[in-house]
Amino acid sequence: MQKKSSPDLFSPILSSDALMGPLLLAGRLFTTGIFVFYIYNEIVKVHEPRGLLYLVVLAQCVGVVLVALGYKTRFAAILLAVCIIATLVFFWVGLGFANYFVTIAEKVVAVAGTFLFMFAYGAGPLSLDSYLSRSAPEKVEDNSFFASDNVPVGLLLLVGRILSTFVFCYFGVSKILDLGGIKNFMVRHNPSVPTNLVYLAILTQIVAPALVLLGYKTRYGALALSGFCITATVLFHAEFGNPSEVEHFLLDFAIAGGFLFMFAKGPGPLSVDEWRGRTKTTEATQEALPGRA
Repeated sequence: MQKKSSPDLFSPILSSDALMGPLLLAGRLFTTGIFVFYIYNEIVKVHEPRGLLYLVVLAQCVGVVLVALGYKTRFAAILLAVCIIATLVFFWVGLGFANYFVTIAEKVVAVAGTFLFMFAYGAGPLSLDSYLSRSAPEKVEDNSFFASDNVPVGLLLLVGRILSTFVFCYFGVSKILDLGGIKNFMVRHNPSVPTNLVYLAILTQIVAPALVLLGYKTRYGALALSGFCITATVLFHAEFGNPSEVEHFLLDFAIAGGFLFMFAKGPGPLSVDEWRGRTKTTEATQEALPGRA
C-alpha cells in the first residue's frame, strides 16, 4: 500500500500560473531597478567618455528590456550578471572608488548569483518566452539542457546559491561582532524600529542562508531572505535623497527578486531537498510493488 505524502505548504501557489506569473514578473522587475540606477549614473554623472562605458550602458539597456518583457530571458540574465560585475569593476578600478567597493561588493556579487537562478529557471508564465512557447512550440529552441535533473544546471544553481547567500552570512556575523554599532545604525536610520529586532535579523541572516546553501527546506529559506531584503531596505535604506542609500535599496530589491525564482523553482538537483524527494519516491515505488503490503 502506497503512503500518501503530505502536501507542500506552498503547493497552491506553485501549481497556479495565475499566482506564479505575477510573482516571477515582480521578481524580474525587482532585478532591473539597480541597472536603471547604474545607467543613469554612467550616462549623467561620468563626464569622461569611454568606448567601453557606452558598450556596457547599451548592454544594460538591452538586458533590462529583455528581462522586463521576459523575452530571451536566459540570455538577458547572463548579460546582466556580466554587466553588474563589469559595472563594479569600472567604478572600483576606473574611478578609484575603493570604499565604494568594500561596502557594495557583497551585494553586487549576490545580485550576479541570483541572475544564475533566472538563467536556469527561465522567465515564468507571465512572459513573452512563455507565450511564444505555447503559441509556436515547434519554433522554440530545445530546452532539455535546463531540465530540473540536469547536473550542469545543478552546479550552476549551487554556484548561484553560494554567491547569493555570502552577503547574508557576512552581515549576520558582522552584526554579532558589533551589536552596539548595528544598534546605533538602526537608531540613526529609523529610531522608531526597536533595536532588539537585531537578534531576529541575525537569526534570519544565519539560518536562512544555511537552508539555501544546503538546499534543505529551500523555499522557506529563499522566502525568508527575499522578505528580509525587502523589509530591511524599506526600514533602513529609504533615504531617496542619498544616492548611496538608493543604491543599497535597489540592490536589496534585486536580491529579493532573485530569491523569488529560487522560491518558485527550488534548489536544483544538487541539494538535500532533491535527495530527500528521490528517496521518498523510491520508497513509495517499492511499497507499491506486488507482494508489498
